Amino acid sequence: MELKQIDKTLYKQRLNRFQAALVAGLFVVGIGSSSLYISLFGAGDESNFIYNLAGVITAVIVAAIGFNIVKEKPYMIEIRYVWKLKQELNRIYRASKKLEAALTADDDSELLSRALIVRYFSLHGSKHLYQLEDNTLTLDDLNTQIEAFDQRLETLGEAISTDDYRPELVDLL
Repeated sequence: MELKQIDKTLYKQRLNRFQAALVAGLFVVGIGSSSLYISLFGAGDESNFIYNLAGVITAVIVAAIGFNIVKEKPYMIEIRYVWKLKQELNRIYRASKKLEAALTADDDSELLSRALIVRYFSLHGSKHLYQLEDNTLTLDDLNTQIEAFDQRLETLGEAISTDDYRPELVDLL
C-alpha cells in the first residue's frame, strides 16, 4: 500500500454524504420493513419486538448489498482509500508486540530492517490519516515520534521511504 495525496475537502464531503445516505437508508428501510412485517404478521395485542428486529436486520442487509454495489464506483475512491489505510494501520497495530520485539532485535539485521520499514510506514501513514481527518490533538505527539524515529534511522544509516512498505512485511515479523 502506498500513501496517496487525496483532496481532503472532497474526501470529507463525500464521506459526509455517504454517511448521511447510509443513516437515511437504514432509517427508511428499517422503519418501512418493520411496518410491513407488523402489518403482515403482527397481531394487535402482541409485542412487535421480533418484527422490529427483523426490520433492522433487513435494513442492515440492504445497506450491505448497497455498499457492495457502490464501493467500486469512482465516487468512493477517497473513502475506500482511507478505509484501506485504516485497515492496514490497524493490522500493523495488532502486530505491535512483534514489531516492538523486532525493533530491538540487533542480532537479526533482516528482521530489524523489515521492522524499521513497517514502523516508518505506520508513523507516516498515521500522520497522513490524522491530517486527512483533522486529528490535531495527537499530531504533535506523532510528529515527536517521527522525529525520534528519523534520528534512529540516521544513526543506523538507513534510508527508508513509505514506498518500501509492503503488507507482507507485517507477516514476516
